[in-house]
Amino acid sequence: MTWTEAQSYCRGRYTDLATIENTEEMKKLKDIVSAAGYNSKVWIGLYSQIDWKWSDGFTGSGAEYRNWIGSNPDYIAADELCVDMTEPGVWYDFNCHREIALVCYIGTLEDSDFVVVNKIKNWIEAQRHCREHYTDLVTVRNKADNDKVQNLIRYRGRAWIGLYRDPQIYWSDRSSYSFSSWALSENRLGSMKVICGVADLQQGGNWRLFSCEQRFPFVCYSIPKFETLVKVRVKLHDSSVNLNDHAVKEQILKKASL
Repeated sequence: MTWTEAQSYCRGRYTDLATIENTEEMKKLKDIVSAAGYNSKVWIGLYSQIDWKWSDGFTGSGAEYRNWIGSNPDYIAADELCVDMTEPGVWYDFNCHREIALVCYIGTLEDSDFVVVNKIKNWIEAQRHCREHYTDLVTVRNKADNDKVQNLIRYRGRAWIGLYRDPQIYWSDRSSYSFSSWALSENRLGSMKVICGVADLQQGGNWRLFSCEQRFPFVCYSIPKFETLVKVRVKLHDSSVNLNDHAVKEQILKKASL
């Protein structure tokens, strides 16, 4: 099924799509899936929302301009949330903790100058530096802006620009996302706004993200239901009472529940 169809199926018949919160549950899921005869990808309850933003909060005309290269944004190991530009003027999603040069702008977006800073910093440090000494990390709204930044970083390899996104990773049953087990592979985002998670048995059961419209087997979970058996002895004071009478049974149950 698609991820959404699988979610509806699990919620209708069980509790929800599988949530994995520790290594023991990872092992349990792998064992169950393998025993069922599957050795590839299965949907779990994981999903991520994709919302790219500019550091300065810009949302006007040109905010959606992108110059990604190849399969980027590819979100390798679910750990690339910031964006840099390389010498050819193309963009990569990149690990925010990496330290590279940066490009700031000063003034307003309508009347701005771009400034390259050769100090190497991670993305958060780069944002702080630009806000303290200029206006913000550079916002790239069109090809002309892109060409200006490209000229500034020539011979410098790569540099941070202002585009980034929040992780926004969730479980279908609204459990807290804390434990993770991502495969060291690509998660191609393209222009998708939501992307859904699988446990990939060919990658040791580690997690990957795909279009939610793809069709995979899936794993549900259910919360065990416990019942209590109560035995009672009924003493009749009236021999004419029929204990098999439906109305009598109801009266006995009402008394027992008080």
